[in-house]
Amino acid sequence: MILTVAFGKGGTGKTTTVQCLYHAARRQGFKCLAIDTDPQANLTAAFGANTNARGCYEVITGKADAADVIQATNQGDIIAAGLRMSQAENELAGMAGSDLALKAALQPISAKYDFIFIDTMPERTRLQVNAIIACDSVLLPMQANAFSIMGLYQMKDTINQIRNNPYLNPKLTVSGILLVKYNPRQNLARDLTEAIQAEAKAMNTVVFNTHIRQGVDIEKAQALKQSIFDYAPRCNPAIDYANLFEELKDICVLNAYMKGRV
Repeated sequence: MILTVAFGKGGTGKTTTVQCLYHAARRQGFKCLAIDTDPQANLTAAFGANTNARGCYEVITGKADAADVIQATNQGDIIAAGLRMSQAENELAGMAGSDLALKAALQPISAKYDFIFIDTMPERTRLQVNAIIACDSVLLPMQANAFSIMGLYQMKDTINQIRNNPYLNPKLTVSGILLVKYNPRQNLARDLTEAIQAEAKAMNTVVFNTHIRQGVDIEKAQALKQSIFDYAPRCNPAIDYANLFEELKDICVLNAYMKGRV
């Protein structure tokens, strides 16, 4: 299962969601790989990976095989976003079939992992499009506010364009919309949740039952390059992400069944 976490707006917890789902899966014995396609390399930093080593830039531009650049860190396996990642966008512009570069690069290693989690940059770029085309399903983290609603419309358009092209990823699914930094006591959040649920239905997906509550322990764990489940397993975000992974597993099984994979 290759899962890309993407959204058309910054600050929606994409990197945190990738990291926490990775560790939720890993602690249940699943073999996992993380991939950082964001030139800011926040996931790479959180994993304590080496940005000077070969990584996602070399993979996506065809300069190295994915298997040869995987770094084994204390937190697990990752293909890092190195210092040259910012060059990838321009190089992809001059490559034939560049939108399929990451998908092709991951095919030789995808069967070696139960879950591959891909982190993305917030803008619609060739890097983001590559990450969505390469995956089985995309997860959309967002806040219940007006600006995030606009980002959701943008993601819907991108996903539909990819689905509707038989050469890209016509079997792409949306695992669900994840509400982050959620406060159910705010009237605006409750009102917008209804609008988000309606949009989810139009996208043939759901809003996850699990909402991610705010908590400072996430940032502390990332600063210390630790899993939230090791640093503060009883904090609200740790509980929420553990519950989210249980939901995600059920959706993955359903999607696989619908595609005839189980």
